[in-house]
Amino acid sequence: MDVSNKPYTPGTLLVYTPHDEIEATATSDAMEVSGAKKIMIVLTEAGTVLNRSGVLTITTSVDGENFYAYNMLLDNVANSNAEMLTRVASSTQAASGTDVLWMTPETLGAMNYIKAVLTITDSATPTGNFTVKIAVQR
Repeated sequence: MDVSNKPYTPGTLLVYTPHDEIEATATSDAMEVSGAKKIMIVLTEAGTVLNRSGVLTITTSVDGENFYAYNMLLDNVANSNAEMLTRVASSTQAASGTDVLWMTPETLGAMNYIKAVLTITDSATPTGNFTVKIAVQR
């Protein structure tokens, strides 16, 4: 997994690439996020031709051993001023494009590790690939 440290004031910004142009179901290594103030997740799909899609879910852990589904991802959807933020358990990308998600800020102080789980929903010859990037601001 590629990770780069970006200088940022007043904190540190780490950008992880847990999945880079993958074509099969995969679970990333654990990423330490303790002390995070903000976490942004980007799912990008490139080259899908037929019935291929990728479903991104996030699991979280306090101890780095036991991981549990995180169902409070904030989706980047347009809402009216009267609507609340849209929380989702996963993001599905079935065509070329990018989805942007955030983790609910109220939950960040209670987790130490996350994993990105990308499930490819077909078994056909690979015709597309998926990349996941996660930015963690401390």
